[in-house]
Amino acid sequence: MHSLQQSENSNDAPVILALVTAMLFWGASWISGKIIADMAPAKLTVFYRLALATVSMLPILFLVKKFKLVSLRFARPALLWSLPAGLLLASYNQLFFLGLHDGLPGKGGMLVTTINPIMTFALAAIFNQQKFRPLQLVGMLLGLAGGMMMIEVWHFDTEQIFASGNLFFVLAALSWAFLTLASQRGTQFADFMTFSALMYLWASILSYIFAFDLNPFTSMIHYPEIYWHHMLFLSVIVVSIATSVFFLANQKIGPSRSSSFIFVVPVTAMGLSVWYFGETIPLSVAIGGALALSAVYLINTSKQ
Repeated sequence: MHSLQQSENSNDAPVILALVTAMLFWGASWISGKIIADMAPAKLTVFYRLALATVSMLPILFLVKKFKLVSLRFARPALLWSLPAGLLLASYNQLFFLGLHDGLPGKGGMLVTTINPIMTFALAAIFNQQKFRPLQLVGMLLGLAGGMMMIEVWHFDTEQIFASGNLFFVLAALSWAFLTLASQRGTQFADFMTFSALMYLWASILSYIFAFDLNPFTSMIHYPEIYWHHMLFLSVIVVSIATSVFFLANQKIGPSRSSSFIFVVPVTAMGLSVWYFGETIPLSVAIGGALALSAVYLINTSKQ
């Protein structure tokens, strides 16, 4: 019930503003990911992204400590929690890319962001014994409906929906849900930035094991400059900063509320796709986006 009490804190506005900004960057990451998706094997891209995020956390931690922006703290149990969190983060990235390869074409990523908050809600109810208000449950249903409309699920036949590749998306969402709960526990023993750095380190090590046969370090020179421009954005901005902000919000307002903001990600991605790629959005998809945003409001409203 501790996280539920946190959710009632009247000083959540700065955290929520930072979280919304982080979700905008997550949405933008879909554009960068789309651009570089075919430039390198997914295993290498995951390793480079997590490794660069880990390295970039070092100067960030130095500046934070120097200017006393965040009170850095660390206790030994944080190291124990960061290991499973890192394994879950690496697993999420690997499963997500496997899903993109074998699952629903094009809009498969939206499947993850749709079921992710649902799974986090369910796990919070099971492991944290958290109770939810009726409006929050309605918000979850709206978010699920909005997600299904955004991926236009009616365009896929039964064989596509139940294809084995889509199981990777489900497992990816489940991994992130467990990661959200693990990070909440871990940040009880360390500040969110130190915990994030440890988590990214473990995730990088595991991702290196997956990418070992592709010679990650000697292969770096084979990829064009544009690949590394987008990779720096995906690692430093999206992971080191935006994802760390997510874990800050997870610590402050609880896993269920913080995960609900993930519904913002596909809406942002769609808007940026219209701007960058000139894509058109069907009315049904736009309505789905509106439902997703309504879900975020209902889940986070203070009304009983």
